[in-house]
Amino acid sequence: MVFSEDLQQILNRIEKGQQTEKDIAILRQRLLASDQQSVTQLGKYNVNFGQGQDIQIGDRIYVEWNEEAIQKLVEVIQEQSNSIPLLPKELPQEDYMRLKNLLASGRWLEANQTTRTIIPKAVKKEKEGWLTDEQIQNFPCQVLQVIDSLWLQYSNGRFGFSVQKQICNECEKNPQTFGNRVGWRVKEVWISPSQVSYSPANAPEGHLPWGIMQVITADNAAFDAFVHGLRDITKTTMRQDWQKQLLADFMAFGGSLLGDKVDKEEFKRNLEYELSHDEAWWEGARLEELKVQKLFSLLAACPNL
Repeated sequence: MVFSEDLQQILNRIEKGQQTEKDIAILRQRLLASDQQSVTQLGKYNVNFGQGQDIQIGDRIYVEWNEEAIQKLVEVIQEQSNSIPLLPKELPQEDYMRLKNLLASGRWLEANQTTRTIIPKAVKKEKEGWLTDEQIQNFPCQVLQVIDSLWLQYSNGRFGFSVQKQICNECEKNPQTFGNRVGWRVKEVWISPSQVSYSPANAPEGHLPWGIMQVITADNAAFDAFVHGLRDITKTTMRQDWQKQLLADFMAFGGSLLGDKVDKEEFKRNLEYELSHDEAWWEGARLEELKVQKLFSLLAACPNL
């Protein structure tokens, strides 16, 4: 039997208490038909199908999908949707609940913004908005898993970090190929924030969350001028040892311009790129590729995604 109504949409309406009589009727039909998708989806609500006709819903056992069993199922779904189990201490539970509610109500833009906020917050970098290499490698993976599970649940498996990780592996960790697959790069041009699609129906798989990993950029005029001058000098110089020494000297000097909170290792890598390319790392495509590479590092640091 083929069911035209999407099961996840019905479950989402039940979670919010907005289900209709038609929703319940379709759900009952699917359950009576032993629809495999229904069996799989209901597993996350602790609904278990035993041998024979036994159906365990919460702490009750039923032998058929009668009115009482359906009502109990609705109650269990709504109870579980209003609570999240004890979560990693790195974030307050309110942050997860806010993200959950935004996703459940289809407010994808706000959910994306919230995700961008709580990722650095999990490692106490909410003011800076970016993570160092060390923080990425030691990121609390349970936090990422919970956030991912919420995106997966409410996008019907289309969005989330685990989706992005699978695509990343399929693209052999090539930022441009990845960008093409998830819709962050169109016709060889990286999209702008205004071009992000916040609709599961229109966006490619893995399109969201977008813009989570940030890169240090040059927003200091004196620093900007210094680096451009440094690039002009080194482009005319072929002495690699001298270039490396100049880089080391600059790193020693640059603390006054960069501040103590800047990730020096990331900055050094970016400056090395700057010394040998026409494009600055904070300009155009290079910046977007760096963001994607940082995302790859975060996903790789959490093997259970």
